[in-house]
Amino acid sequence: MRDRDAARAPRAVLSLALALTATLAFTATLALAAGLTVMQSALAAPGPLAPDLARTLIDSDAAATQAHERTLERSAGFLRNQWGPVALPDEPVKRWVAATAWGSVMAQCLGDAGFPGAVSADGGERLDYSGVRVSGARELFEIDVASYRCQSLYPVRAWFADEIRDIEAPWALKYTRETVIPCLLAAGHDVYPLPESSNFRSSWRTDDAYDPYALAGDRGSDRARAQADCPAAELVLEAAS
Repeated sequence: MRDRDAARAPRAVLSLALALTATLAFTATLALAAGLTVMQSALAAPGPLAPDLARTLIDSDAAATQAHERTLERSAGFLRNQWGPVALPDEPVKRWVAATAWGSVMAQCLGDAGFPGAVSADGGERLDYSGVRVSGARELFEIDVASYRCQSLYPVRAWFADEIRDIEAPWALKYTRETVIPCLLAAGHDVYPLPESSNFRSSWRTDDAYDPYALAGDRGSDRARAQADCPAAELVLEAAS
């Protein structure tokens, strides 16, 4: 599993990344955090969206976990083809991590396992093993097993977007319709009409997903402010996970 394509995480398309561009002002960053805190408090309180969000998170977590287990089975098959019928760690997910944090989390996990030198690459979505010093087949096997274990402990939910799209999209559509769009309109922003439910669902968490902030303004700071005041469904789901 040393820097193989199988360990390459698919690139996640998250609205938060748009808010955290290089041109984002510090005040907008603070506003984003404040807006998200307010939104989390609102969703935590009794209301029509809170039970739906809780169920969505439970179901999407179960689907992502099952998909993760299938990925581990394929990785285990690869390792056993490489090293024979070896015993591999069997541990549950310790923490779901963001795609951009995966490389650094894996590097830390490998370092704790006795293999320092791996570094995060490609914006955190890949691991570079070139700095790891190993000698002989035994250590190569051990770092493969350590990589397998670390990957089992710290997966990325966005890797399994296809598996959870149909679970998240109905809640995201309802939240966008009932919360985000009214919030943006109240703040004086224009908003494109929502697409049909089937189109919203099929494009959810893709490059073609509905963008409620498309008309928020020409400047990056305008968009950041709109996202801070009216957090996107993706951001709320990620924060609540």
